[in-house]
Amino acid sequence: MKLISRFADATHVVSKLLLPAFVLIGATLLPGFAHAQCSLGSGGTSNFMISIPSPVTIPRDAPVGSVIGQGTATVAFSNASPTGVYCTAAASYVYSNLQGGSSSGSNSVMPIGSTGIGYTLQAGSSYYSTATGTLPATWFQPSSCGQTAGGKCYAYLGPTVTLRLIKLSPLISSQTIAAGQYFTATVGGLTAGTVSLANPVQITNQTCTVTTPSISVPLGNVPLSQFGPVGSTSNTVPFQIGLNCSGVATSYYITFTDSNNPGNNSNALSLTSDSSAKGVGIQILKGGNPVAYGPDSSVAGNLNQIFLGTTAGTDTVVSLPFGGRYVKIDSTMTPGSANGVATFTMSYQ
Repeated sequence: MKLISRFADATHVVSKLLLPAFVLIGATLLPGFAHAQCSLGSGGTSNFMISIPSPVTIPRDAPVGSVIGQGTATVAFSNASPTGVYCTAAASYVYSNLQGGSSSGSNSVMPIGSTGIGYTLQAGSSYYSTATGTLPATWFQPSSCGQTAGGKCYAYLGPTVTLRLIKLSPLISSQTIAAGQYFTATVGGLTAGTVSLANPVQITNQTCTVTTPSISVPLGNVPLSQFGPVGSTSNTVPFQIGLNCSGVATSYYITFTDSNNPGNNSNALSLTSDSSAKGVGIQILKGGNPVAYGPDSSVAGNLNQIFLGTTAGTDTVVSLPFGGRYVKIDSTMTPGSANGVATFTMSYQ
């Protein structure tokens, strides 16, 4: 199902989904299609020049498929000077991505060369995509677009088109997306519409730095008598993780991972192999609550990933408060050294 719009020169404009009678396979054309009698309306081709604010800064861990920038343009249509192509016989149509590559996915994302960035074109609730097909002669007749006898239906793009830039690769280098023509729609060999990016768009990557990459948290000497039943804890020792972000407003998250047991998803950190104490674990607290451990990954939605806050987009330096304490995990405890190692992974979304 391919999107196309049609313009009738009698009373009103109609946009609708094209329902081709059939699809051509390979390069075979049925007799008569190659000689469709087509002409441009007096308004000519609908040419959309779309501007996107630049620079565009991509959050470092934004998932593939994220919208990273967008712009919209409208071409005015009139009955007195219709825009688009009218044909008196069946005509082939071709939608082309001039940056190379076919569309894919539910929103018909078209790649921009090998940049790792693609774009979508939306009109109303539908998306344009690279495609070829045939419009039967009846498509251009007044009855097809609700007009009285003597009217004409014109094929055109629009009237309003939104271009969105889409992240297609996990890693995108800083670069400039060039201005120029990105998309064309031809009907019967005539250009019905074009979409162009009006300005170059500079792509930059967000910069976030952890200012406390290694943190030591001494939990002190704790007598066994301080613990009661399983789940009881020692006093909390506060610590902080420092973060410095610049480049774009972003939300930041953290996942703690048990270094000794990476598959541990509980809220008790296991002790290192050189520890001699038994029946005790270590908890990390955020806002007074013990956090659960998860896989060492920055992927959005990672198991037990914790939302921490949002930066403003300018240089932002924050100190993130946490705490550490011992927790009794077994009814029997053995005194001795009790050390644990947790790693943390930041995610910027």
